[in-house]
Amino acid sequence: MIHVPDYAPLGAGVLGAALVVGAAAQSRVRWLLWCALLASVGVILWLTLVLVFGDGGGTGLNLELFREIRRAMTNGGAGHLNLAGNVLMFVPVGALVAWLARRARLLAATTVGLLLSVGIELTQLGLGRVGDIDDVVLNTAGAFLGGALAVTWTWATKPQKADYDESAGL
Repeated sequence: MIHVPDYAPLGAGVLGAALVVGAAAQSRVRWLLWCALLASVGVILWLTLVLVFGDGGGTGLNLELFREIRRAMTNGGAGHLNLAGNVLMFVPVGALVAWLARRARLLAATTVGLLLSVGIELTQLGLGRVGDIDDVVLNTAGAFLGGALAVTWTWATKPQKADYDESAGL
């Protein structure tokens, strides 16, 4: 059985709530989107920098692309949870940035996710923990996915203009 840390539901709840707030507000209530984004980033920083898990007490820098992803795929259980968590944790950030961006929404979401992830990994390295390129790849993929979901949601929920003249009484 996979052990889910006690704090995981709280983190998931805040990130999920931020995503729901973003979907409801989209670009109409910008201050609410900013608050949801700050809450999401705060939870991510708490999960990745304050709480220590998954490092196995190691230190160092892994720049071998896909090494930890391959290891997680073969280990199953907790490894799969780690992979999913690294992606899903950044989905709200990507979505919220896309809703806040005025142009190039998907590019903005992906870039912010990439920069946030690199900053976290460098900070972890500075704290004597492990910095991992695979975490950057997974986090960036999550931000991209969130951005794509936000763009799709905005398009799908956009009010459609009638293709006929309503004043003609037809």
